[in-house]
Amino acid sequence: MNSLIKTTSFVSLSVAALLSVSAATASDFSSQVDARQSSFLSMADNLRQMKKLEDGSDSDWEQIKTLALENAKIMSELPVMFPEGSAQGSKSKDAVWSKWDKFESGLVSLGGEFDVMALAADEQNAKALKSAMKTADRSCKSCHRAFRAKW
Repeated sequence: MNSLIKTTSFVSLSVAALLSVSAATASDFSSQVDARQSSFLSMADNLRQMKKLEDGSDSDWEQIKTLALENAKIMSELPVMFPEGSAQGSKSKDAVWSKWDKFESGLVSLGGEFDVMALAADEQNAKALKSAMKTADRSCKSCHRAFRAKW
């Protein structure tokens, strides 16, 4: 009887330990999830601000360039914010990890569009800037459809 109690206690403790490790592992990604969500929000805010700053006649080219370069940097940092297993608690679809090459390529491509925006701002080329903004908008929408859950 005593050995049954010891075995049951050991099994109970082992299960409790495994559950706490699983819970800790899931919560370990909360900082990455928060960081990437914050990064995406900053990128979107910067893009909205760039659109307001480009008015065709009196654009704030320096500020547009600064925001574009900031967004390019955000895009370059995002891939490390998606460690395997960090879908829980986020709006990311499993496709982020099952189609990683396509997802990462999209981030790189979007980062390239922000580089184009920075160059267009440097050259004060409104047409090139607007074209890159349009391409970035399409890229964001496409990525959301493929890799982000709606809820």
